Amino acid sequence: MQKGVLRFLSVCLVVVSVTVLSIPIAGVLGIVANVEAARPTELRVGFLQEVDSLNPYLGLNDAAYIFYGLVYDALTVLDNDMNPTSDLAKEVWAVPESDPRLVASGEPYGSVWQYNLTSSAKWTDGEPFTSDDVVWNININADNFVDLWAYQPYAYFMSFAEKISDYEVRIHYYDRVTGDPEPAAFAYLISIPMLPKHMLQNFDASEIGFGWDGTFPDEEIPIVSTGPFMATENILREWSTGDKITLETNPNYHWKADKGVEIKFDRIIMNFYKDTTGMVLALQNGDLDIASLPPAAYLEVKSQVDAQTMKNVTCFAGPKITQYWTEIGINMNFAGPNPSRLDPVVRTAMAMATNKQYIVDQFYFGLADPGTTAIPPVNTDWHYEPTEDELIKYNLTVAAQMLTDAGYIDGTDSDTIRECTASSLAVQRGWVTEGKALSYQMLLRREYPEEKNIAEYLVTEWAKIGINLEFTILDEAELSTQVYYYNYDTMIWYWSADVDPNYQLFVLTKLAWDGWNDNKYSNPLYEENYTDAVHEMDRDQRKVFVDNCQRIHYLDVAYVILAYAYQTYAWRDDTFSGWGDWAADPGRSMDNFWMGNPLFFDLVPLQVEEEEPPWLAIAAAIGVIAAVAIAVVLLRKRGKKKEEEISGSPLGE
Repeated sequence: MQKGVLRFLSVCLVVVSVTVLSIPIAGVLGIVANVEAARPTELRVGFLQEVDSLNPYLGLNDAAYIFYGLVYDALTVLDNDMNPTSDLAKEVWAVPESDPRLVASGEPYGSVWQYNLTSSAKWTDGEPFTSDDVVWNININADNFVDLWAYQPYAYFMSFAEKISDYEVRIHYYDRVTGDPEPAAFAYLISIPMLPKHMLQNFDASEIGFGWDGTFPDEEIPIVSTGPFMATENILREWSTGDKITLETNPNYHWKADKGVEIKFDRIIMNFYKDTTGMVLALQNGDLDIASLPPAAYLEVKSQVDAQTMKNVTCFAGPKITQYWTEIGINMNFAGPNPSRLDPVVRTAMAMATNKQYIVDQFYFGLADPGTTAIPPVNTDWHYEPTEDELIKYNLTVAAQMLTDAGYIDGTDSDTIRECTASSLAVQRGWVTEGKALSYQMLLRREYPEEKNIAEYLVTEWAKIGINLEFTILDEAELSTQVYYYNYDTMIWYWSADVDPNYQLFVLTKLAWDGWNDNKYSNPLYEENYTDAVHEMDRDQRKVFVDNCQRIHYLDVAYVILAYAYQTYAWRDDTFSGWGDWAADPGRSMDNFWMGNPLFFDLVPLQVEEEEPPWLAIAAAIGVIAAVAIAVVLLRKRGKKKEEEISGSPLGE
C-alpha cells in the first residue's frame, strides 16, 4: 500500500515539477500581468436623472446630453478653458470675401463657413467618416426644421451644405423667411451630433425625429457612432431597466491620431439612482468614482469629508458651465386655466413676491446665485445684469399696490384672493370675465424635490399679495408633454445652453414656437435684436444686440428666473488621478456635454489591490509542490527502513 502511495506521489511530483520547471520566471510574471490586464478598468458615474432617450433627437435632460457627448462627435467641441476646439472638423473659418466661389455667388462674408474634416475617424462598424456624412447631417436638419427640432437653434439658419472634397465641407447660412444669404456669427460652434449616413439615409426625417430608438439592433455595436465610447450589445436592455448604461472605450477613436491623446480606462458606467442615500453610500463604499449630487446631499458628503469620516473623496461646487438655471415659466399663450396671467402687471407682481435670495439660501443651501437674465454670469462674455432701475426687487408692499392700482382687488367675498374687475386689463382684453380670481396652476418636476419646497414657499408668499397658487407634481417627461401643449398657467423648469448666446436666445423667440420655446413668448423688439445678434459678425456690436435681448426678456417677465444653480460633484481620488482643477479649467467638468470632454483623456486608473492577488495562487501552488516533495522524501525514508525490517520474512514484501 505504501509503495502504491509512493508511486502515485512520485508521479504527481514529476508532473508538477515538469510543469513548473517548464515555465520560466518571465512566463510566471507574464501570467500575473495578464491576470491584471484582464480586469477591466471602469469609470463609474452616479446620477439621479436617467437618460430619457438613446435618440439624440428625442432626449431632453442633461443626463441624456452627457450620454450623447460620450458616444457621438460634433464638428467642434470645447477645451479646458471652454474655448471652441477641433473634433471632427480640424479647422473652421468664415470663408473670406476674396474667395472665388464667394465672389461668384455674391454671398456676404459670414454666410459661408468651411469645415476641414479629420481623415482619421471611423464609424464603429468600420466605415470611414467623410464629408458625405456631414453634408447629409446638415441638409437633413436644414430641410426638416420642424421634424428634427432638437438642433433648431443651429439648423434654422442653415440653407445647405456642399461637399468640396472628401474632407472639406461648406455650410451656407441664410434668412429662412426671405431666402437671402445672411451671416451666422455662431457657426464656429455647431453641436449637432454626427449620425451615420450609410445607416440612416433611407429613414425619413419624421422617423428619425420621433420614432427611432437610437439603435441598430442587427449591428454588433447597436449605436453606430464615432465618439470616444461605444455602446454594448446590452444597451437597450440596460436603458429600459433604468439602473445603468455601460459604454466601452472606442479603441479606434480618432483623437489618438489627430491629437496624440487617448482614453486610459476600458469602460464608463452611468449608474442611475432613485434617491441620494443609495448614491452617497455607493460613493462612500467605493462603488462609484464620481457622483452628481443635489445640494443637500452634497453638503452632507462635504461635511463628512471635512470631518475626515469619509476619506479619499474630493468635493467641488461652482457655477454650472452648462449655464443651467431654474425659472418660473409663465405661459404666454391665450389658453390654460387662467389667462389673466397675460397682464404684465400680474406677472411683475408674481416676480416681486418671489424672494430669490431666500430661495437660494433656503432651498439651494447657498449653492446657487439669484437669477436675473437669460444668460448666466458664468458666461462672462455675454451675460447682461439689469441696472438698479431695471431690477425687479422683492417687495410685497409694492407688488400688492400694483395689483390694486391695476384693478385686481379682493371683492365682496373677502377670501383674501383678488379678483379681476372691469378696470383690469385682463377683463378689458377679453382674456377672462369679471370676477375671475387670481388663482393659478403650477407644474413641478418629481425628480427635483427642492422645487416642491420652492412651490410651497411661493404658495405662502403669493398669498400675501392676494394670488392663489396650486401645484401639481409630475414626472419630468409628463411635465414636458404638458408644457409643450401651451395649456398651463405656470411651471418650474430649467434651461441649459451653449457658450455662444445664439442657442439660449433662439429658444425664447417666436421662431421656436412648437419647437424649443416652452411658454410661447414673443416680443417684436426682442425678435429684431435677436436677428441682428445672429447676423452681426463684429463681436462688440453683437454684444449690444445680445444685451438688448436679455433686457427686453427680463422686463417682460415671461420667466421669473429663480437661480443659477451650481454643479455639485464629489469624486474619489483613490481610484483615478487626473481630475484636475475644475475652477481653473471649467471645461473638465462632467457637465461638459458638448462632446469630446477633455476630462476623460486625462483620467488615469490608479493601481487597485486585487481582492485575490495572483501571487497568492502561485504561492499556494509552490506550497503544494513543497508538501508533495516533503511527503515523497519521508515516504522514501520510511519505505527503505521498512524494507530492512522485513527483508527476512518468508512473506517477502
